[in-house]
Amino acid sequence: KKKKKKTCRAEIDRRSRGERGEIIIMVGKKASGGRGGQRKRVRTQASATAKAQSVSRMKGGRYEADLRLATEAVRLASKLCRASQLQLRENENTNQTKRDKLESPVTVADLGAQAIVSWALQNLPNSGAVTRNDGFSLVAEEDSDFLRSEEGADLRNRVVDLVNNTLRGSGLKELTEAEVLLAIDEGRSEGGSDRRHWVLDPIDGTRGFVGNRQYAIALALLDEGEPVLGVLGCPNLSLEAEDLDARTAAATSSSESSSSSQQEDGSGYLFVAEKRRGAYKVGIEIEAGSSGSDAESGAPGDILGHRISVDEVDPNDAVYMESVETKHSDHAFARKVAENSGINKDSLKLDSQVKYGVIASGKASAFMRFPDLDYKEWIWDHAAGAIIMEEAGGVVTDSEGKKLDFSKGRTLNNGNGIVAAPPKLHRKLIESIKALGR
Repeated sequence: KKKKKKTCRAEIDRRSRGERGEIIIMVGKKASGGRGGQRKRVRTQASATAKAQSVSRMKGGRYEADLRLATEAVRLASKLCRASQLQLRENENTNQTKRDKLESPVTVADLGAQAIVSWALQNLPNSGAVTRNDGFSLVAEEDSDFLRSEEGADLRNRVVDLVNNTLRGSGLKELTEAEVLLAIDEGRSEGGSDRRHWVLDPIDGTRGFVGNRQYAIALALLDEGEPVLGVLGCPNLSLEAEDLDARTAAATSSSESSSSSQQEDGSGYLFVAEKRRGAYKVGIEIEAGSSGSDAESGAPGDILGHRISVDEVDPNDAVYMESVETKHSDHAFARKVAENSGINKDSLKLDSQVKYGVIASGKASAFMRFPDLDYKEWIWDHAAGAIIMEEAGGVVTDSEGKKLDFSKGRTLNNGNGIVAAPPKLHRKLIESIKALGR
């Protein structure tokens, strides 16, 4: 027995460091403290986290404990969003009143995802290990003002029910109505260059969510105004699909066929990154304790992320990405920039920050966004995606080539437009933008 314990400690030591710099992501009941024979494993996770923090101080993985916590928070929110999207599909052919649309599953999911991530970052096992003296700060999109009104009572009840159904299914304690509202309102922080701030977009790509296309739960951590980790939950993404745009095409051509054909097919990814430690992809593992195609460790729930990197290809072979919605970006100008840079292939249109994960995985080459000239970007629309892209070897700037500045509050302190690509292609794109003179 003594020999077995030593072997276990050695295994914890090895895996907390990660082989070849890889990051171990803990998900499922085993990571969140579920019952039923999981107590020993929870202690193992705590030991691994403590060991990882010790190693991190020597090897630069300063935010590893934060990353584990963020990953589990986004996994929970992804589970919540999938449940809500199933309800949306069931209701898509029914007649809805204005009030129905206000209280639609996407509204419920937005508020519920913000509540569950906010609560998880403060209350999941090991959340105390990442608490700092300056307290908890969350910069997020939603607030509970309408929910607290008399008119918002029905919506409030639906949000609370969705949050608690998700927590109950993961073996976690349910929240009171007051706790849910408080968790949502934690997102009112103004951010800035001082201290640490979590940044959250609970559902990035609302139209993609409604249309059964791509959307993302986007969570990042800023330290003194700089992103130091990011997690993207992409429940509908399948990187193995021959045509990454197939889901968009199916959803826009026939809502009926998209609903029937896009059942729970095992798709879905988490993209994670920590400053100076690389970017990784991992199966989203919605069902707690299950093992997916990306699981490389022996025990279910212990997910070893695969390291990803951008693919620097010749412009002739490059594919650039843009938003599905034309009102989000000037597609005609993006086409001119692409052609001027030697890119001749048609664009790949996907909703949300999923685009950052796709490029970081080498499945596409660039992302360009050119909104109206007076538009200011919210920091939650790019914080998580930007660090994942950069840790995968890419470059993310505004359309003038300036690094994105997340340090000035809730909006980016940058010029108009976003360009993300591998280094050489990025330089070509910026040169083309200057030459075309937007």
